Amino acid sequence: MKLIKFVVGIAVVAVLGYFLYTTVFSDYLNKLTVDTVEEQGTKMLSTKVSLAAADMAPHEGRGELKNLQINNPAGFNSEYALHTDAVVLQIDPASLLDDVKVVKEVTIDGAKLIAEQKNLKETNLQALLDSVNKNSSGGSAQESAQGPEVRLMVEKFRFTNGSVRLISEQFGERSIKLPAIKVNNIGDKNKGLTPQELGQAMIAPVLQQVKAAVTAEVTEIAKDKAEQELKKKLTEKLGEDKVKDLKKLFGR
Repeated sequence: MKLIKFVVGIAVVAVLGYFLYTTVFSDYLNKLTVDTVEEQGTKMLSTKVSLAAADMAPHEGRGELKNLQINNPAGFNSEYALHTDAVVLQIDPASLLDDVKVVKEVTIDGAKLIAEQKNLKETNLQALLDSVNKNSSGGSAQESAQGPEVRLMVEKFRFTNGSVRLISEQFGERSIKLPAIKVNNIGDKNKGLTPQELGQAMIAPVLQQVKAAVTAEVTEIAKDKAEQELKKKLTEKLGEDKVKDLKKLFGR
């Protein structure tokens, strides 16, 4: 009977110890993730990056970043540049003891962006992209001086169902749906990337795609407005019937 009680006691202590270890370790890892995302993101984009919470379970091969938001650069007034409710991570648990930690997939679904255009050349997203390019060098040496680097690689990055609200002084507000962005093998398993380098490698194609979509939309708006203005002037000069005849002649 004493032996049974001893074994049961050891089992209870082991379970409690494991629970305490995993809870404390999980809390530490979640806080570390939030701090890293906010610190490295803010440094990379030269504007505040905030993350409400992280739920990391590397031993289960999963993780989630909750309510990630990128604020606007100075001089822009919209609520944010990017906001997403969740970033879902699929992690390779076997790589956690390796020099390079492998994230099998990062999925950002349903992100909302605001493209604020102050004039024909100045936008908040271009300012963010400029910051990414400006801060893309020199990070590794600084991190090395602070201590051992964390090295990472991402096998699949997916940015899906994103949308942009274009706010323009010239053209008002428009909504733009973004095409899916797919990037494979960011970094490699031998060398990997620092957290800052990895962040740059993921955010740059998103900002570039958004910039292209916004540019195409603005170009189309400007073209429509120019055609409307031309039609108005022709109508005033030639009359409605003459304008209709010209449109038929040119197949429009």
